[in-house]
Amino acid sequence: MTRRLLTASAAAALVLGLAACGDDTGGTITDPPSTIATGASDGGGTSDGGGAGGSTGGASDDGGNTEAAPDIPAPDPADYPGMDEETDEGAEQAFKYYFDTAFWGFQTGDATSLKNMTSESCNSCQEMIGDIEELRNHGDFWSQTDIKQVRLESAKQDDQTIEVTYGFTVSEHTEPDLENGGSRSKEPLTAYAAVGGTRWVDDHWIIDGMALSGEHV
Repeated sequence: MTRRLLTASAAAALVLGLAACGDDTGGTITDPPSTIATGASDGGGTSDGGGAGGSTGGASDDGGNTEAAPDIPAPDPADYPGMDEETDEGAEQAFKYYFDTAFWGFQTGDATSLKNMTSESCNSCQEMIGDIEELRNHGDFWSQTDIKQVRLESAKQDDQTIEVTYGFTVSEHTEPDLENGGSRSKEPLTAYAAVGGTRWVDDHWIIDGMALSGEHV
């Protein structure tokens, strides 16, 4: 896996272009409609996306009411054709499925599928799982949101891992601020870019590392 995956610089540079695209996007992810904003990289730093338990710069809602988990189905692997195949396209679909499942997890508190696809060496992935489980422990979740795909592509690296780039926009939603008594913040339409290393192990793809960055549109 390339060292540039260990910082959010690649994702941060890409997201600026995605934000400029506005709503002129490609395909649309409709199942599940959801979002994420960990802003974490494998280097331990943070990006403009903010923390999962806090605000990315949106206005704070009054009061500290909790948000029940939206009643939405988990992503269906059948909707990601080829993700069970050792091909470049399979790596792309697996990476997309990984993030869709993460978005669903921030709405439901379920990180089971993420754990099965995460390498122990992916620090930012482990942080994201921890954030999801913290929401579950508090019983307060992200509200339902819509995601539109902007970009999905891959490139094989010298060590035979496949680096995938996934760009998307996330509609307005609310997030709980667990560090400040559970008050909720409104998050505006945001463009995100994720860059990650994927590796085929036995019969499925593993996420070896990733960087994520966001920019309000």
